[in-house]
Amino acid sequence: MIIDAHVHIGRSIFGYELSPECMLESMKECGIQMTVISPVQPMNYHLEPENDYMALLVEQHSDQLIGFGRVDPRQGEKAVLEVKRAISVLGLKGIFLHPWEEGYRVNAEFVVPVVRTAAELGVPIMIASGYPWVSHALQIAYLAGLVPEASIIMTNGGQINISGMAQPDVYEAMRSHNNLYIETAGMYRQDFLENCIHEFGSKRVIFGSNGPRMHQGFELDRAISASKNNEANQMDVLGISMGRLLKIL
Repeated sequence: MIIDAHVHIGRSIFGYELSPECMLESMKECGIQMTVISPVQPMNYHLEPENDYMALLVEQHSDQLIGFGRVDPRQGEKAVLEVKRAISVLGLKGIFLHPWEEGYRVNAEFVVPVVRTAAELGVPIMIASGYPWVSHALQIAYLAGLVPEASIIMTNGGQINISGMAQPDVYEAMRSHNNLYIETAGMYRQDFLENCIHEFGSKRVIFGSNGPRMHQGFELDRAISASKNNEANQMDVLGISMGRLLKIL
């Protein structure tokens, strides 16, 4: 089974959008069986209706879609309550945080209760990672240390800068905290992905496309290439690792 761990559905205030119909067609073309969908930051800045929308889409396509809720930790107790609603009421399977789009540092004190609540509910947290000042790998590592029971997935391989200057910090974060995972979207250093599989194991490397910001088929091809030398590793990266975190495999 191939699981795309990272796709956003809706129309974002930041100018990108993707309909469920287009995503399902892309999944069919790429041979992807399941996709994890997360909300965008909508034009009205209200994330709760977007979480409702994810739950509705999952209900309509339960054999293909898995939903994550999105919250803004700056809202304090309201964000914690929305995590509980998203998981316990809506039946979503994880929480997505985007420090860059929402405008906060991921290692800020008010983020901890949100992450801890998700961990208590037994679901993973995906963090849009690698953004300067707000979600650098070592900032996420600090958060992982505060909530060691949380399973935290760093998008973009924990970095965005393809020069490789941020790679040592990602390696340090992953070595220091076994509850950190990396997602492959936008990580164009194949050697980095291969090294992560070799050093940290394929169970901590997860395929995601970050659609529609990135092309689902192209990102899948790169994840396949990075793990092509070992069939068991490839199965982990393409689906089993995420399936285990979601408790569906």
